[in-house]
Amino acid sequence: MWTSTRSVAEALDHVDALADLRVRYDLPPGLIRLDGDSGGPLRTTPARLRRFVMHRHGPHTGRPLGESEWRREARLAAIALAPLIGAAPKELTVGESTSINLFKALLAASRLRPGRPILAVGRDCFAADRFLAQSAADFIGGRLHLFNDVSELAALPSDEVAVVALSHTDLRTGAVRDSAAITAEIHRRGALALWDLSHSAGALHVDLHGWQADFAIGCGHKYLGGGAGAPAYSFVATRHRRAFPVCTTAGVLHPLADGFTGSASTLSVSELRTGLSLLAGIAVEELAAKTASLVQLFLDRLDSNCADTRIEVLRPQGPTGAQVVLRHERAQQVANALFDRDIVVENPAPDLLRLHFAPSWLRYVDAWEAAEQLHAALHAIA
Repeated sequence: MWTSTRSVAEALDHVDALADLRVRYDLPPGLIRLDGDSGGPLRTTPARLRRFVMHRHGPHTGRPLGESEWRREARLAAIALAPLIGAAPKELTVGESTSINLFKALLAASRLRPGRPILAVGRDCFAADRFLAQSAADFIGGRLHLFNDVSELAALPSDEVAVVALSHTDLRTGAVRDSAAITAEIHRRGALALWDLSHSAGALHVDLHGWQADFAIGCGHKYLGGGAGAPAYSFVATRHRRAFPVCTTAGVLHPLADGFTGSASTLSVSELRTGLSLLAGIAVEELAAKTASLVQLFLDRLDSNCADTRIEVLRPQGPTGAQVVLRHERAQQVANALFDRDIVVENPAPDLLRLHFAPSWLRYVDAWEAAEQLHAALHAIA
């Protein structure tokens, strides 16, 4: 197979148009992170944050960080994020967490669809999202409907669903959903579409305008380089923004954010902005193409090298995104064995492993080495 030797992976790295991005991240030597977190603090971040703090707290100013600094950093982050997700900067707000933004977006959507009590949310979200979605339904006196597949929406009364919230990438299998087609079907039923981009933005092709999305949310710590503690972001389509009065009530426009969320730490927003700045001028098609190649290289090597093990690849129907989900009866032991070999992966369930392939800082050799070490780990615990 074309990935049968390490030299092939090295050759791919040699011609990789995105290879220069990697050196801008402070990556621990020898460690391959496939756990879905950003590639560590940016090399430019510590110095930049020191200058930022000294400028605001230095003896020449005598004043602390304030709301205006946060607003400026958040606005610049939104400008940098917009081309990566097919949005306009004024439609984006940086702040809060994805779960809180989901709560507020559900409330906002319910106000745009009065008399529709059902909030439909994909079951493949995190537990915190489900809890806050239930709180949103309770807040409006409505009902939360969790669903596994969009085909289930046909069984719901079409005139009672206010909003359908779904992740662009199915976290359970790594499948990429046809967001444009699904949004069109949601609109045909008179509901609004809310997309979670946490597992897509920065690694896959995302086009909120092309999809005709109404709302979107996403995290800043996964493929966008925001690092630990990075704020999330929210999107409200321009056609809906005039419907919300400017006040501080949950789910409506926030006067400081010029969007629909609350403030975030100025320094965390500043770090996210730095991460986003590294992707300036890079087409989402380039990021998506490398992601697909990394995943395919890993899967090809896995197929040829691990056929004698009891590892199962959960292959989705349709396109695969930036993650690979594996099933093994002793998944936690496999994850621990990989960690001992300097490969960090997620272990979301006792029998599951989840690997994320970030195009900005991962090399083809990293994908190759991950497959090799997985093979060694499987035999070590056999």
